[in-house]
Amino acid sequence: MHMGVLAVHGGLDTSREKQFMETLRKAASNGYRLLSENRTRALEKALNILEDSPNFNCGFGSVLNFNGEVEMDAAIVDGATGRFSAVAAIRNVRNPISVACRLAEKTNLVILAGRGAEEFARQQGFPETNCISEHQFKAWQKTMECLARGGIPVQNPFTGLEYHGDTVGCVAWDGKGLAAASSTGGCSLKTPGRVGDTPCLGGGIFASHSCAVVCTGVGEAFVETLTAKFIDEKITSGAHPQEAVELALKRLNELKGARGGILALDSRGKFGSAFNAGRFPVVVVVDGSILEDYQPVNLSLFM
Repeated sequence: MHMGVLAVHGGLDTSREKQFMETLRKAASNGYRLLSENRTRALEKALNILEDSPNFNCGFGSVLNFNGEVEMDAAIVDGATGRFSAVAAIRNVRNPISVACRLAEKTNLVILAGRGAEEFARQQGFPETNCISEHQFKAWQKTMECLARGGIPVQNPFTGLEYHGDTVGCVAWDGKGLAAASSTGGCSLKTPGRVGDTPCLGGGIFASHSCAVVCTGVGEAFVETLTAKFIDEKITSGAHPQEAVELALKRLNELKGARGGILALDSRGKFGSAFNAGRFPVVVVVDGSILEDYQPVNLSLFM
């Protein structure tokens, strides 16, 4: 039996209700089945399942920006080769993580943004797709009506709703190397053209020979503190991934007063996750079996 670890998170403040957890388990299980063949394809498969669901803030189901449009970011990095690729502010593509993967496979480019990213997607055969879900559109309408009345919206900045779905991410170790991938619709009501931490190597995502890490939360805070790279440095220096992610969240809070969730994995298959917000669902598959009782550490109780 193949030995390895693949872990998926569903985003900050995402619901842990049955339908959400079932989709996360499906994503983790389907991704793991490809792990022995190709670790980056395993990550792509896992995130495709979340991008296809309206319950997560990525692909179909992404939050809307201030103008009522969906602009998405996605990135993937292979720790063994150092190959990183990302798309930013891409529109009308159901699976941005797949576009980022094709960018790595077909070109020498690192990041494509906006119209250029969308044109590349069409060249690679990705059809034009409306990624605005009914739930997100209604939430955007409700918020804009509230703003027009001079009110203060109750919309969650991470999920775009009163529940569920921020940036999703996945890390994997196949016994030989590490990789990480993330996909997101960004922050609700963001300024059009805004890009978060997902396509910023060292900010919201990183992978090396020592570590694979994905982050979710206030993107600007992760970028300005290079949180993902900080975690890699701690793990490379000998820290357990759990210790590293907890140190990083405490540091993020001290430096920026920001909330977030972090998932990390090392080259021995050890993993860790923590958050300091409402919820942060994580599903971990170890050597083919889902760890049914696994729960990330909630640091909001100590901050």
